[in-house]
Amino acid sequence: MRRKHDQHPGGCWLVALISVAGILLAGCTSPADDNQPTGPGTELSLSVEAQPSAIPANGTSHLVVFVELLLGEEPVSDSTEVILLNTIGTLGRGVVYTRNGVALDTLTSDTSAGSGWLIAYAQGRRDSTEIMFTANP
Repeated sequence: MRRKHDQHPGGCWLVALISVAGILLAGCTSPADDNQPTGPGTELSLSVEAQPSAIPANGTSHLVVFVELLLGEEPVSDSTEVILLNTIGTLGRGVVYTRNGVALDTLTSDTSAGSGWLIAYAQGRRDSTEIMFTANP
């Protein structure tokens, strides 16, 4: 007759394995660890500008979209992707890549006057700026 613990000979090993895995996982994190970068100059910043911010609503005028992406005070790696979105006008490319921490695009005006937003996304960061198309005199 088999005893109860003899029916599952691998059961003890399974419990031991799960216990060891739990101990290892608990040792990898601490309550104070928020997985944020530490030390000076590790904060990622993104800024977007439109130059000029207002252009005529004639369907042919352009503004330059200027995006700066820095890690601390240093430019991010070249070829970092930046996604641009707009509520008015037409972007030249919409997806641009950095060189020395800067990415550039153009935006062409609509034929209707109005204001809207230009939004830049990169590496989990977002910034926006207001743009305007003015009525022709």
